[in-house]
Amino acid sequence: MKARFKIIIEAFFSGWLAIAGTALADNPNVGRTGFGFLKVGVAARPAALGGAFVASRGDVSSIGINPASLAALQGKVLAASYTNYLLDIQSGFLGFGKKIGQRTVLGIGIHYMSYGQFQTTTMDNPEGEGLAPFWASELALQFSLSRLVFGNLAIGGGVKVLYSKIDTYSSDAYAFDFGILFKPPVQGLYLGASGLNMGFVRRGYSSEVKETLPVNFKLGSSYKLAHLPLVVLGDINFPNDNDPFYSVGGEFSVGGGMYLRMGYNSLYRDLQKEQWPGISLGTGFTWMARSDGMMYQVDYAYSSYAELGHVHRISLSGRF
Repeated sequence: MKARFKIIIEAFFSGWLAIAGTALADNPNVGRTGFGFLKVGVAARPAALGGAFVASRGDVSSIGINPASLAALQGKVLAASYTNYLLDIQSGFLGFGKKIGQRTVLGIGIHYMSYGQFQTTTMDNPEGEGLAPFWASELALQFSLSRLVFGNLAIGGGVKVLYSKIDTYSSDAYAFDFGILFKPPVQGLYLGASGLNMGFVRRGYSSEVKETLPVNFKLGSSYKLAHLPLVVLGDINFPNDNDPFYSVGGEFSVGGGMYLRMGYNSLYRDLQKEQWPGISLGTGFTWMARSDGMMYQVDYAYSSYAELGHVHRISLSGRF
């Protein structure tokens, strides 16, 4: 029996690597979808793992990665994250998860991104002298339900209400996610899959054009080594606006509630090689507060985008 499952696991990872290796050619659909902020990770822990998080368990920040993973949450969890993104773009996330039944978990998330202030210009006034500036931002409100169907299978689904605004113009859309998380009879192994951002733009910036949403199908795994405090994760992504790409990561438990993380995302492989594009690093700390009995966790992640710049994320969560 063990030999059979070993063959299945080897076939799974071999197929995963083979598909990942096909992500080589330029894709004509790059940049042709709207609401691109949905492709930006919201929390530090998944970012430090290169985005390989579809087979994780019990983290409220995975509400936008695989809603099925919320089924492992116990009690209530409140999480907040801040991202100092490229080009002075700022992003924030607030998430809440609560077990509402013996096998069901409710998740709510708010993801906000601010592109900052821009100077208004015209053909006759290219410097914008005397013209008022304008702002641009986007928002996603997410609701999800996850349920443990059997002891080794969880399913989840969610809906998103999306809003985008540039100066006095705006656009809104509606999308849904689904996911599964499966525990095969192999110690330490989990397999996950999800489909994200499937829906429609109700009102575009122009009445003549309605952009499509950045749909992504994800397949991944996580494996906790038997004799080492290390979890290895890997995802393969199939977006509708780019070639397939993969991400891998590892989370090492140092002890005393401290974690070290490292990851790689192949989406950025074409950037300057000497600047380690796609590499991410991070750390995390957990501790129990004696005063209120809550479990707290703080995480930090650094991601390199080579010549494009660097991204810093910090997250704080509490379980009660």
